[in-house]
Amino acid sequence: MAASLKLYNTMTREKVDFQPIDPSNVRMYVCGPTVYDFAHIGNARPVIVFDVLFRLLKHLYPGQGTARDGSRVTYVRNITDVDDKINARALRDFPDVPLNEAIRAVTEKTEKQYHADVAALGCLPPTVEPRATENIAQMIAIIETLIAKGHAYIASGEVLFDTHSMPAYGQLSKRNLDDQQAGARIAVEAHKKNPQDFVLWKLSAENEPGWESPWGRGRPGWHVECSAMSDRYLWQEIKDRLSPKGKAKPHEFDIHGGGLDLIFPHHENEIAQSCCAHGTPVMANVWMHNGFLQV
Repeated sequence: MAASLKLYNTMTREKVDFQPIDPSNVRMYVCGPTVYDFAHIGNARPVIVFDVLFRLLKHLYPGQGTARDGSRVTYVRNITDVDDKINARALRDFPDVPLNEAIRAVTEKTEKQYHADVAALGCLPPTVEPRATENIAQMIAIIETLIAKGHAYIASGEVLFDTHSMPAYGQLSKRNLDDQQAGARIAVEAHKKNPQDFVLWKLSAENEPGWESPWGRGRPGWHVECSAMSDRYLWQEIKDRLSPKGKAKPHEFDIHGGGLDLIFPHHENEIAQSCCAHGTPVMANVWMHNGFLQV
């Protein structure tokens, strides 16, 4: 029996006793870097905070397990390597190089430096560190499911999530859709059904990175990347190794982490996508967010 561990859950705004879904397969996902610029000291905080938690979980749940490193804890931290910020940096730094080559130069250089910085901090590598570009098929599959279930729609070449299709939208950030709409100061983009609807897939220009999809050659929105990667590495690829208790909670995992700045819209939108696509009441049981570093 593991020692008692209390965690502050952003979802409930209180400390809770941590009880993993499957104590033999503790699962945690943390949003990693968007590799367009070198990390600053503030970026180091979530790396260190969740490294400490990773080590603590491995200590509390010791022994041989089925995680890739042979332990009982799987820690996934992604690399976002497709993003408009990356495109802009590539155009700025490599104006005379084809955009796709420039993007690769930016992401490879930045990711290499990020890993060097993390190692210099003495942090453990995560169990899995997937890149967004390696999971495009999984993102497309989630978007197709959301459209089929009536949670997404196509407008002006984009696929958008319909926030009003999810009654619980705003549960993490405690934002009320009606209040937001009543207090809006800017006009709703004409192609959106609701002001808060967000992009799942957007079309790419000829010189921009893109992948073939049922909606044309394009690229994913930021939020759907993490829904796809967390589900792939914390459910799809390990579900056969879970205990009956773990299998009884499909697509759900134990801890989702990141900085306070990710609560809204990123994590709120992740919850919307994942719960609506998979028909689950929750995405993760505990939501943890580190505070900002004041200098």
